[in-house]
Amino acid sequence: MLVLNNIKKRYAMGEETVNALDDVSITIQDKEFVSIVGPSGSGKSTLMNIVGCLDSADEGTYILFGTDVTHLSDRQLSEVRNKKIGFIFQGFNLLSKLTALENVELPLIYQGISANERKEKAIEALKKVGLEGRVKHRPTELSGGQQQRVAIARALVTNPSLILADEPTGNLDSKSGKEIIALLHELNDNGNTIMLITHDMSLAKEAQRSIEIRDGKIVNENIYRAGDAI
Repeated sequence: MLVLNNIKKRYAMGEETVNALDDVSITIQDKEFVSIVGPSGSGKSTLMNIVGCLDSADEGTYILFGTDVTHLSDRQLSEVRNKKIGFIFQGFNLLSKLTALENVELPLIYQGISANERKEKAIEALKKVGLEGRVKHRPTELSGGQQQRVAIARALVTNPSLILADEPTGNLDSKSGKEIIALLHELNDNGNTIMLITHDMSLAKEAQRSIEIRDGKIVNENIYRAGDAI
């Protein structure tokens, strides 16, 4: 379970202080699929950074799967990220000089896993996203949808408890976008907790539950049934 209580985050903007998050409280259950939706500047990216242990709140508490990460050091937060969280970004963030296999192996290098085990785990992750036939291809030799699948395999390879998907279809055509959302549903069905960050209200409906954020505050929450998405 993921629990944020009364989270506040402020940023200095010149002489002014902006409340990026203002008393935000969220609980996400294990194996839940939740979307965070809001326009640019709403605070959803700040929220994702805190949930993903990329940043810390100024006030409030954050419990991630039984671990209080509120006051951890940068090094400790890095360890939590590498073991418990998988990231999927709009821009793929693949290294162009590396093959699909090598890109997927990267998180395992940071964990100190041997070369043979890294390769085995990376191939298995690429199989899960249907790219076992593209392991030696570099990003420039792959379509946008295939590149995003490599990024998803990279997120999966450490067997994370939580997957954060930040606008994962933003750089894709509609067909590839639907395929990536279908893959997220499949991962959720297989037991992964998913948080989808988006500005698109129709895409937010792909989740079981959608939390709308504006001006750093939660303003609405909806529960969706299968088939509600447009």
